Amino acid sequence: MISKIKILMATQTGSAEEVADEVKETIEAEGYSVDYHDLADESNLRFLSDATFLIGVVSTWGDGEPPDDAVPFFDLLRESPPMGFAKTPIAIMGLGDSGYDIFNGCGKELEKELIRHGGYSIIPRVDCDVWYEDELSQWLNDLRRTLASQGATLSSP
Repeated sequence: MISKIKILMATQTGSAEEVADEVKETIEAEGYSVDYHDLADESNLRFLSDATFLIGVVSTWGDGEPPDDAVPFFDLLRESPPMGFAKTPIAIMGLGDSGYDIFNGCGKELEKELIRHGGYSIIPRVDCDVWYEDELSQWLNDLRRTLASQGATLSSP
């Protein structure tokens, strides 16, 4: 059962933060409780251990890199031995610019690393280009349906 939803956000210019805020508001409007984590503020991986659903909203910077201030988190994630998330569902939305050689590298890496740590993609990762409103709307609809079908716990009134 999904009871501890965590949003993982990393941004360089603020776009991923805006999207992550919208995701959080949408999920909370459905009655779910959400913990929001700016990956720039995370200095260890312990906060991930109690998650029962991980949602990543991250932007890619330069040629496939994470945003500058999230690099330490991604280094920890890459260097850590598998944490065994016990088949924790994940949903990833990557924001990027297809004009770069490595399109949405950060979103792809976050998904890969969370899977290595025991997670599994419950809905397909979405790799959004500069204009992403349609993809975001569809992804949010898929996310809402998935939460409802997985028996996610609503927050207490």
